[in-house]
Order: sequence, then C-alpha cells, then structure tokens
Amino acid sequence: MANRNIRSYLGSARVARWPGMAGAGRVRRRAAAWRTLFPFPSGRLADGFGDTRDAAPSARAPRTQARVGRADGRVVHRGMPPLPSGPLYPLFKRWIPERLFYLVPALMWLLLSLRHRSVTLPSAANPRMEAGGLWGESKTHDLALFGPLARLWLAPFVIVRGGDGPAAAAAAMREAGLAFPVMAKPDRGYQGWGVRRLDGPEELAHYLSRVGPETGVMLQELVDLGGEAGIFYVREPGEPRGRIVSMALTYAPHVVGDGRRTLAELVAADRVLRKCAEIYRARLQGRWHHVVPRGEVVVLTTARSARVGAIYRDATDLVTEALTRRIDAIARDVEGFHFGRFDIRFGSLEGLLRGEDLVILELNGAGGEMLHLWDGRTGLLAAYRDLWRQYRTAFAIGAGNVRRGHRPAGLAAMIRLQRQQERLRRLYPQSN
Repeated sequence: MANRNIRSYLGSARVARWPGMAGAGRVRRRAAAWRTLFPFPSGRLADGFGDTRDAAPSARAPRTQARVGRADGRVVHRGMPPLPSGPLYPLFKRWIPERLFYLVPALMWLLLSLRHRSVTLPSAANPRMEAGGLWGESKTHDLALFGPLARLWLAPFVIVRGGDGPAAAAAAMREAGLAFPVMAKPDRGYQGWGVRRLDGPEELAHYLSRVGPETGVMLQELVDLGGEAGIFYVREPGEPRGRIVSMALTYAPHVVGDGRRTLAELVAADRVLRKCAEIYRARLQGRWHHVVPRGEVVVLTTARSARVGAIYRDATDLVTEALTRRIDAIARDVEGFHFGRFDIRFGSLEGLLRGEDLVILELNGAGGEMLHLWDGRTGLLAAYRDLWRQYRTAFAIGAGNVRRGHRPAGLAAMIRLQRQQERLRRLYPQSN
C-alpha cells in the first residue's frame, strides 16, 4: 500500500480532506513551505503496518552527506522520492510580495479575534509552551516538555549562553554526549536565522563571539539523514487521540546547470532564488562565477527553510496509520501540546511511513504553518482556504483550553516577545 501511494505521489496532484473541528471540506492539497503566521514577524490514511506505538527508535542511517543527482530527468535527493515535475514554487510566491500575500490572512485573524473576543486566543492552544508557540518562544523550553517516550525520537541537544565561552560550551557538549559536528541554533529564532553547522572548537568559539553574552544557543546533534518533512498535528482538548492534517516533504534549494550560464546567472534567473543570492554566494564562492555543466545539480544550501528557498511537496496522501500512531504517541507525551508542526529528518520514506525511521529536530507551536501550502502546484485560493482552516482550528483549540482553565497570553506580553525576537535576530550570525 505504501509503495503504491509513493508511486502515485510522484506524478499526480491530490485531493485530501481536512478533518477540521467545525466541519470538514474537500480541499486541494499540493504542498508546502514554511512561514510563520501573518500577525507575527517572524490524510488520507493507508493501513497495512503493524502497531508500533510503543516501539523504540530503530538504528539510524549512517551519517553521510546528503547527495543530490538526476534520474530520468528528475532531481533525486537521498532518502526522498524524486522531486515530481512541475513548478518548484507556487505562482503567488514568485509574484506576490510576502507582506501583500499575508494581508488576507491578517483579515482572517482579525475576524476570528472579533468572533472569539481575543486576538491572542491561539496562545492557549498549547498551554505549557511559551505563548503557545505563537512567536518568540524558547526552542529548548518547548523541547523540555518532551516526556521519556517522546525524547527517544528527539535529536540530542544542549543549551549554552553566548557569554559562557567556548570551554564551558564544549564541556556542556561532552556532558550531553555531543561531538562535532553540531548544529548551532539561536534558542529564540525562526526561519533558519543564525543556524550554522559547527565542525570544531574554533567555529564554536567564533559563533559564540558573534552572539550576545545572554543569548541562548542550542547545540544539537547533526542529524545528517537525507529526508526532511514537516508534519502538522492536531488534537482537540479532551480527545484521547490526535491526527496528522498535513505532511510536506522538504527539498534543498538547487539549480540545474545548462552548460552555458554561471551559477550566479542561474540563481539570478529565478525570482525566488535571487532573493537569497548573498547566502548562496557565501557558501559557494569558489563556484559562483563558473559555468555549471549541463545536467549537474548544485545544492545552494543544505539548510531547508522557506527563507532560503526550500522546495516543498505535499505528501499528506502518503500518511499511514502507523505514522499517525507514532506521531500521536509522541505528541501526547509532550506536556500540553495540541496544535503544531514537528520538523523531522528521516532515512527513507518507506521507514518514515512505518513510523520508524525518523528523528525530531524541532517542535513548532501555534505559530507554525502547514508546509503543504507552499507546494509549487498550490493555487492562491487553495492556500488561503487552508490557512483559514488552520487559523479557525487554532482559535477553537485555544477556546477549548480556556474552558478548561487555561489563559491566553496578554497582548502586551506578545508584543514584548516579538520585539525581543527581532532585537535578537539582528545579532545572529549568517546561516550557513
């Protein structure tokens, strides 16, 4: 069943059902990218797998560098199905400025705020997360909510401060069982700002010197598995089980050589990629002005976020009962978690669909977005329709938790978090 679904995924657009709280509609699911919700700055189930809800993670795939190539004219990423043909980015992403695109979602948020008499009600959707995970929250605070079962699937990490110095940070790494290379991430960050791979003590020292002395830095094991996905999970208050409402596969931004143009010219020719040209050039200085041979695939950055041009493909139709059970068991072991997105790496798609071959990198709360919205085949109206359903569900879950005695964050607190996040972001080193 899983293999048949994968083959179907490679060449077709699908229709999937959003099992929403206030009635389910049929919506076109085409696939994904990530931004945070506007007010902030910043599936179908297939059976056939055994019950794996209590199993421990299987051995991880070897830590080898992700490889990208071509097969049958399609770009192939290790651990992922070949990138289906069609546009890499939605038409509205190419032509509509981000602020203009989010004007309609802002009106949606305002309408729901008037209906529920609270502009910050979704911050109660995850009552144990800081501000519900809407924005400005601490990554490590949220990951500390993981219980013993959920931690089995979480990439190991440690938190240090910029002012701790490299010796203290290295000692904290050893105590946590971490060794180079590691990924350094600002504890309060978004869209990949300041995320860098560190290969040794010198790079760690340089990174810490670039951030403020009180800035929290998360040092996490480098999970060098080829596959990456964003899985959006929803569980209504009081319900014993939750569900996956969106899954998107995340591909690294890349260009394919034509034998005529340089790497710089290939990037400049793309309306999405050209916005990130400085990031790519810093990583690929030695190749920037060289002609890329015909058919060669050049990965522009191994980081995969919408801000740096990541490519998303909707995989909601591939979700299996086994994967749903696995994610539900993990989510229920995260204290107070009801609504948000797991960012994961996996070794093979088949293993992921069995609910086995996955490692969690981060957990995004109410401010996370369903990544399938940014599939290159998604239309503007379909994106808005799904954003409306997402916002409506966030408000409804927040209202349900308020009835159970939880309180949303105040508007002043939300503004303070937003300002803190933006102030810190200006201090972060450039991502690599």
